[in-house]
Amino acid sequence: MSRRTAPIPDPCELSFSGDIRHPDLWLWDSWTIQSGEGHLHLYCLALSRTDFDGSAILPPQRNDHSFHIRHFRSADNGLSWRDQGVAIQPGGASDGADAFNVWSGSVIMGKTGQTLFGYTGVRNISPARTFLQTICVGAGPTPDAMTTVPAASISCPLRDYDQITRLGFYLGPLDRLGDRAGEEGGPIMAWRDPFLVRDHNDELNAFWSAKIGPTRPAIARARLTEGPAGVSMTELLPPIELPDAAEYTQSEVPKLYHDKASDLWLLLVSACNRQYEGQPDSEVEFQQRLYTSASLDGQWESALVSGSVLTGLDGMFGCSLVDHDLVAGTLSVLGPFTEQAGPEKQLSFPPVRNVSLTSVSGPAA
Repeated sequence: MSRRTAPIPDPCELSFSGDIRHPDLWLWDSWTIQSGEGHLHLYCLALSRTDFDGSAILPPQRNDHSFHIRHFRSADNGLSWRDQGVAIQPGGASDGADAFNVWSGSVIMGKTGQTLFGYTGVRNISPARTFLQTICVGAGPTPDAMTTVPAASISCPLRDYDQITRLGFYLGPLDRLGDRAGEEGGPIMAWRDPFLVRDHNDELNAFWSAKIGPTRPAIARARLTEGPAGVSMTELLPPIELPDAAEYTQSEVPKLYHDKASDLWLLLVSACNRQYEGQPDSEVEFQQRLYTSASLDGQWESALVSGSVLTGLDGMFGCSLVDHDLVAGTLSVLGPFTEQAGPEKQLSFPPVRNVSLTSVSGPAA
């Protein structure tokens, strides 16, 4: 099956003040990296608003096309943005791990001075199996774009099925991996959105979205090794089931941050309660949920006494933290609007939002 490609517009010459309502692109999901005082890089999934023939590509048609990962830069910590163009596009990995599409990921500085780009590759299997995801890590000399593509994914459900399922992860039937209709009555498979983070020993880890049942979300974690040939997996760890995971069915685009003020780790998850893949978005609740732990090894707890749900972020999904101080009870959140925000705002970025946390819970004893 050949993917349906879409135009990739050149960088827009506009300077975006506060929000990013791109005239040429639909934008969704987000991840960031800082490179100096006030200098912030934003990455997100992007798709042209128009096809090669000038016809409109509408948001519900997104998954009929290949995406790319877009890069924006801010010199004032998110008050304004400039479009830097494409950071990653499909078809780079030698083993075909991203032949069909690229989905969300993360960016971090490597130990050798290069920038590491984690992302989701989607394999080109068949018209019925367009969501077979892989975990990939490439590199580049700067945060601008990935220039060294991975020779192979670090984790692939097709290649590593036995290893993954032995640990307790759910992938669905081997011959239906990536099924467009979802996994045995639930939403599509989840093996995506790798977030690269260093532990206190400066060792590289990746956390990503996973499942332990058709509608039971989990987080995967792997320890990684950086070498001359690129990044490889050292160890895949058992599933992480978050304390209130029974309240939702998908935990997506996870982000991890160390909060210096409290000396706690923060885990930000985009969660939804989609029951099956064809369910209308109008019936689905999208939330940003925050958890804390004294260690990357867990135990993870809801960040607030009231639970894990962050309020004041209605219509947003795939968010990132620009700043955080758990002792002061403040977060600065950057993230895009979903289609539920309406035609004027959908798949665009509002300005950075400040969220006040009340009744912050402490770490588990």
